[in-house]
Order: sequence, then C-alpha cells, then structure tokens
Amino acid sequence: MKAILLVVALLHQEDKLDSAFKGVREAVEKEEIPGAIALVARDGNVLRHEAFGLSDVENRIPFRKDTLCWMASITKPVTGAAVMTLVDAGKVGLDDPVQKHLPEFKAHPAFTVRQVLTHTAGLPTNPPSRKRDGRGPGGAVDDSWLSQSLPDIVRAIAQAELAFKPGERVMYSNAGSFVLGRLIEVVSGKPFAAYVREKVLDPLGMKDSTFAPAASDAARVSPIYREVQGKRTPDFRFNPDLRIVNTAPDGGLFSNPGELWKFLQMFLDDDGKVLSRAAVAEMLKEQAPGRGLGWGVQKDGTFSHGGSSGTFAWADPKTRVVGILFMQYWGGDKVGRVREDFVRAVREATTP
Repeated sequence: MKAILLVVALLHQEDKLDSAFKGVREAVEKEEIPGAIALVARDGNVLRHEAFGLSDVENRIPFRKDTLCWMASITKPVTGAAVMTLVDAGKVGLDDPVQKHLPEFKAHPAFTVRQVLTHTAGLPTNPPSRKRDGRGPGGAVDDSWLSQSLPDIVRAIAQAELAFKPGERVMYSNAGSFVLGRLIEVVSGKPFAAYVREKVLDPLGMKDSTFAPAASDAARVSPIYREVQGKRTPDFRFNPDLRIVNTAPDGGLFSNPGELWKFLQMFLDDDGKVLSRAAVAEMLKEQAPGRGLGWGVQKDGTFSHGGSSGTFAWADPKTRVVGILFMQYWGGDKVGRVREDFVRAVREATTP
C-alpha cells in the first residue's frame, strides 16, 4: 500500500511540473533556443526528465536525455568535492597556504585553499594562456586550449600578479580551479581527471560523465551555439580526433542532467559515502558573500551553479528538490529568461 501511495504522490508532483516543462518546450518552439534537457528530482526520485528540440541544428540531430553536454562551470563544484576528499583524508587543510603544496606560488602573498574555493584568493579571472578570441563559453573552447597541459597552465597563472590582497573580496576566478586541479594532482600523485573519476564520479555511478569523450561517443556530444546580434552560429563542435590534454578543472566535464542529479543528490543525502558530513557542511556554508566551497549559496540554503554553455543546476535542502536545465546555447538574455522561468516554475510546483 505504501508503494502505491508513493507512486500516486510522485505522479501528482509530476503533473504540477507541467508549467515548468511547457515553458522550455515553448522556448524551443519559438526558436529562442535550439533545444534543451530538463530534469527535476525530489527525495532521490526523478520526477520528470525530458529532452526538447535539436542538439545539432545543421545535422538535425535531436536532443536526447543521454546527449553529452559540456557542463562548463558546473564542473567547479565537482572539482571542489574532489579537493574535499583530500581534506577528509587529512592530506590537505582548507586553511593551508596553497604555496605549501604548489611552490610555484611562493613569490605571491599567501592565499589558502579555502580562499581559492570561495573565489577570494585574488587569482586572475582566467589563466593567462587562455586565448580571449570570443569563441566558446569563456571565450576559449578550441583545439589549442584543449591541448595545453595543467602544469603549464598553472605555471602561467603563478607568473601573473594577484588582482587584490587575498581575502579582501570576491572575484570569480576560472584560474583558481586550475590551481585546485593541479593541487589535486600533486597531493594525490594522480592525474586530475583520473582522481575525480575514482573519488567522485564512479562512487556516484556517474559512468557516462567524462572530461574526454571517446571518439565512439562523438555523435552524442552536443555542439554549443552562440547568438551574436541576432545570428545563431556554432561555437564549439567536439573533435573526436583531438586528444584532450587540458581536462579543465574549471569547466571541462561532459555530462547530462540524468547523470548530474546524482552529484547534487549526494549533498542532500549527506550519508558520508563520498564526502564526510563535515565536508558537505563546509561546502554548503556561506563562507564569503554568496559563496560556499565550489557552490553558490543562498540565504535559504539553496545551492547552485551555472555554466556559460547554458547549463544550470540547483538543489534545495528544505524541499529536497534538485533541478537541472542544460541548453548548450550561449544566448545571453534569452537563455537567462528561459532558465529563470524554469527555476521559478519548479519552485512554485514543489514548494508547499
């Protein structure tokens, strides 16, 4: 009887989500965005999971629920979780000076691992070796960038001056994630992507999430489009012949909502299997204005992160709801409106 009641309750919640998913569908039909994947889960159950429109416009390939998408900056909390496994193991302290583990930064004023995770270390917005050519999320999704090594990228960051005194203010830094990725490599003795696979992705059953899709999966990787002055153009298309060296701790993970929700659910379950309860609490606590460790956090406890490829994910510990929307579209105001409408409609449908 309990099982029947649970199914009825889940179906009722799914019906209440009609408005949220209808809004995404209409945005595709109006050609505001090429396509999307949306997912809402509650209490560890996926309530609704749908794909809309086209992933590849030129080749008329539809979005599917298992389409691989470039998550962009939603990678950052995954990198943060990997750092926290080292904290749990006693190999890294949140208040360790980064220079303790990465001596290339010894010429700088000391800044801590915690400050890097909260974007308060003063590190530059982007690594100096990242081209600023206007292409792609963050302006640098191209073959030359993907061919750079993490040690070389971090050495270039270490040669740049800090933007401000560590701890003085918040300044969003992609460069900081590369510093964290290199710290993971040096302390663990393993390549960044391999360590994340072993300590975060595999334990959560995220087998389809990867920093370097196999050539055999090329057809499943969505291109990324951008809109400039009303014109939509492809901005990134996965090259299966390229060996990805730069796994990009700031934004290099390929995944989809059907995989990513497991990562957010880990923080709601807080069962100690991947991260200790102390580590989860640290990541979700506001440690600088609007910033936890890796996550953006709100006063009501909601934690979230977005990516410049049109991705967004959030979870609310009070309602135990996870919401995810992937668009693979760098479309400015249109993408922002679709995202905001989806989030608002989900919250209206799931808040008592």
